[in-house]
Amino acid sequence: MKKIYTLAMAMLIGGAAWAQSSLTFQVDMAGQTVSANGVHIAGDFQAAAGAAGNWDPAATALTQVGTSTIYAVTVNIPNGVYQFKFLNGNAWGDDEGVPAASQVSAGLGYDNGNSNRWVRLDGNDTLAAVLFGGAAPAGHSAVSLVLDMGLEASIDPIVSVAGDFQGWSPGTTQLYDVLGDSIYRHIAYVPTNDTMNFKYLNGGAWGTDEGVPSACAVNNNRQLIIAGDTVFGPTCFAQCGPCFIPDTFNVTIQVDMSGASCNFDPATDSVDFAGPYNGWGGGDFLSDSDGDMIYDITVRVPSPEFTYKARIIKGGNPTWEPGGNNVVNFTGDTLVPARCFGVATSGACPPQPNPSDITFQVDMSNGPASFVKVFLIGDFTDPQWQGGAIELTASATQPGVFETTVNQICPGKIAFKYMIEDGTGTQVEESFINATNNTCLEPSGTGDFNRFYQRPDDQPKTISAPWEDCASIGIAEDFGASVNIYPNPSNGITNIEVPAGKHEVRIYNLTGSVVASFSNVENKVQWNAGDLTAGVYVVNVSNESGLTTTQKVVLK
Repeated sequence: MKKIYTLAMAMLIGGAAWAQSSLTFQVDMAGQTVSANGVHIAGDFQAAAGAAGNWDPAATALTQVGTSTIYAVTVNIPNGVYQFKFLNGNAWGDDEGVPAASQVSAGLGYDNGNSNRWVRLDGNDTLAAVLFGGAAPAGHSAVSLVLDMGLEASIDPIVSVAGDFQGWSPGTTQLYDVLGDSIYRHIAYVPTNDTMNFKYLNGGAWGTDEGVPSACAVNNNRQLIIAGDTVFGPTCFAQCGPCFIPDTFNVTIQVDMSGASCNFDPATDSVDFAGPYNGWGGGDFLSDSDGDMIYDITVRVPSPEFTYKARIIKGGNPTWEPGGNNVVNFTGDTLVPARCFGVATSGACPPQPNPSDITFQVDMSNGPASFVKVFLIGDFTDPQWQGGAIELTASATQPGVFETTVNQICPGKIAFKYMIEDGTGTQVEESFINATNNTCLEPSGTGDFNRFYQRPDDQPKTISAPWEDCASIGIAEDFGASVNIYPNPSNGITNIEVPAGKHEVRIYNLTGSVVASFSNVENKVQWNAGDLTAGVYVVNVSNESGLTTTQKVVLK
């Protein structure tokens, strides 16, 4: 597991000015010849800590921690924001040169060339031991995130960042307006030569996160390749670079609801959309004026793109369409072709099979070391996802496997995950951010992935996989391994070999439409893609016992 250090910097929040906290400063003197006059720190906190005045290079000495190269001092001072420098000695001229990534004016090019370190104190804290004259602890790089909130109509008291460097936890890693100019910042210490995926939030919870423009997004997130100390920004919230005021245009989106008959009744339900336009809170409703089941709305939005997801509103409760966010790129007034609810590309809704029973199995043998319950969550439950979690039971025949059967699943394509609960009631979902096998995955729209399954027919099926893996397990593993698809990638002619018995083979495009199907397949079938466009296709193979395997094939 990555060891991450974070340093947040900010202006003093008014009501907390009276509170006293303990703050430990640390510096790593590795590679330095320590002065006979000792290691000191000078800053604007010294008077509050009991010194005669601030910025006294000889007043506050650090002491060596054991026999290590780290020197430290602890002070009790009011909560607030402070600036400081370390000195290898006790006089000006002995002070360190602070790298740009650790300076309060990082990325801004002003503040009178301020080259001091900064820290925000809001409770007892021990700072990471940065290298003397360095930006980060040994073996790490400093990433200074500089965020411009100047174009936001309102700024939440909590401006935060969530990413893989801090467990994708919204609201826990805050940025602060250090200079009172709507520029917010945070310094993260991450391993050098690492990749950092993240996004900003104008708030402390999912739903307040920015829509990262597709031009600079990787799986709907921002991404940095960390080769050394980095200043990222100033970057505008929900833009790729510095803030600019874009032109606005009318964009009309159309959503075909005819394929959502499983959970949509036009007589009682409605359709809205959520996105950065309305803070992901929804409330902007689409209408179907001619009764053709295609719902539309026109909004005035800034170019160059509009991000949203459609939702079914049933009894006041939203059901989000599955998959990633929908992104419309435009440079003028735009009528977006209709697309099916839950399908990313335009076109008519694919036909759906009748409802069927599906057995879900997850092998926890190599999963989390400690858990007391295993759950299935997905977009096909009511309510969706965590609110409709279904507890699995231990298999009587397969050690380590937990299973459940959900009867009469209606949607043709479903998204789902497994989730555990520990003895304290804490729930942890599967995460696939670092997955190498993505054959069963699709983007969730929040930076991670969900499992997906395309029902080929109305017959009972069994879906089996290990925790956080797309492989199959047990008997299903043997079945999945015995299906051979080659060549992959394919130039148009693809061979699909199956084990003994009769099999149903269906091939889908990524919209869920069947592009080819074969019944009673024995031994092998050859798929000729013909004039189909290049891209990723999903091959679904099921046998007479209800076992199924889903694999992706790339058509060149």
